[in-house]
Parts: sequence; C-alpha cells; structure tokens
Amino acid sequence: MKIITYNLNGIRSANKKGLLDFINNENADIFCFQETRATKEQIEQELSGVQGYNLFVNESERKGYSGTAVLTKQQPLDYIETLKYVNFDNEGRLQVLDYGSFTLINLYTPNGNSRLQYKCDFIKLLINDLDLLVADGKELIVCTDFNISHNELDLSNPKECAQISGFLPEERQLFDDLLDIGIYDVYREMYPQKQRYTWSSYPSKRAGDKWGNLYTFDYIFATENVMHSVRNCKILHDVFCSDHYPVSAEIDISGLQYQ
Repeated sequence: MKIITYNLNGIRSANKKGLLDFINNENADIFCFQETRATKEQIEQELSGVQGYNLFVNESERKGYSGTAVLTKQQPLDYIETLKYVNFDNEGRLQVLDYGSFTLINLYTPNGNSRLQYKCDFIKLLINDLDLLVADGKELIVCTDFNISHNELDLSNPKECAQISGFLPEERQLFDDLLDIGIYDVYREMYPQKQRYTWSSYPSKRAGDKWGNLYTFDYIFATENVMHSVRNCKILHDVFCSDHYPVSAEIDISGLQYQ
C-alpha cells in the first residue's frame, strides 16, 4: 500500500500547479490532504479529473480556511470526523477512516502563531484519543501536518526558531508525549540521523534568505506493527504544488489484512 500525505495550502491553488498530474502519476492507494481551503463541492470539482478513488471531505465552517480530504481506492468500513476528546473542532481538521485491521487518521494540527494555547490543548486531547486507541489494540496510521518540528535535525535554524511557534519547548514536549504512547515517526525511524524538511518559511524569504527557515511539519506516524511493515518512506522534494512537500510511505499490507 502506498500512502501520501500533503498539505496543499489551498486545493484550488495546488491544482493550478499540477496537483492532478501528481495524483495520477503517483497512483497511491491513499492520499491524505490538509489545508484544502475549500468546500466539499469545490473539492469534488477540483478532483473531477481523478478516477478510481473514493473521496472524503471535512470542510471548515469558516470558508477558505483549513479543511482536510482523503482520496482512497479502498472504501473504508467506517468514516468519522471526531474522536472521544477531539470533538469540539469546527475547522475540518480531523478525519478517521476504519479499514478493519488498521485505522487511518488524517490530521491538520492548528498553527500556534496566534493561538498557541489552542494548539497545545488540541494536541493534548489528540494524544489522549490516540492513547485510548493504542491501548485498545488499534493499529494506526496518522498522516498529518503536525505544525511542530521535533528535533534539531528537523529544521535548518534551531537557535533562531527556538523562540517561534513550531519549535517551542512546550510544543516539542508534546511531540515527545505523542511518541511515548507507542506512536512512531516513520521517516525518523528509518533515517535516524538524516536532516529533513518539508516546509520553508515565507517571512525569511521576504527578508532575503533564498530558502527561509526550513522546517519539518509533515509526518506519517504509525503504531509499532505498522512501523515494522513500512518498506519505504521519503519526502518528495521535486513536487511543487504547494509550499509544503509531500511525504510518501510504502507499507507491506499483507500483515495488516488490508482488503
């Protein structure tokens, strides 16, 4: 099974930059999109050139803001947009697809620049939910723009960014708390010492730095059994439909009984 997570920074903008060609060329089993910034009807129209997928959309009540969408070749057994604790959100940030032997979660974590406490509260509730699922024996795949870089290998300028949301100590502690419940950062598990990034900051670009501060915000997380089934994980640095880069993983699904 090939799965791709991608923050689109607006699906209509991404479509103008080749999103449909990217989807058709990659031919993944599942695409998880964050920050679609569109209604369900608009997303259906933008993806009308894609065949062979089931589409699930969670749109924000605020127009042109946030939102998530999943394209999946296999119809899930169940689909919901809340969990036990993360059930107050009206910004289209969560999708949960049950495939029986594993559960897929598409997640867009809030940005903390203007509402850090909201972001931290959201993540704390999310960790509680995921902990319950792990304790219940659920195998999880979480595709997300998590809006946090974990360690110094995950961004280009850790000293400067240590005072900016995205790499604050309290945010990094929440990342630790997530891993402590039995969730694995798939890319980092495969490449423990490799520097990575999935997003470049615009303010630094305007300041004259060609690349800006480079962060890793985009992840595929998994529980232990899924992690052991991952055969490949990579950041697609040659795809330019957004200011983020997609992350792709290939998982041997035979042990997960994916039908």
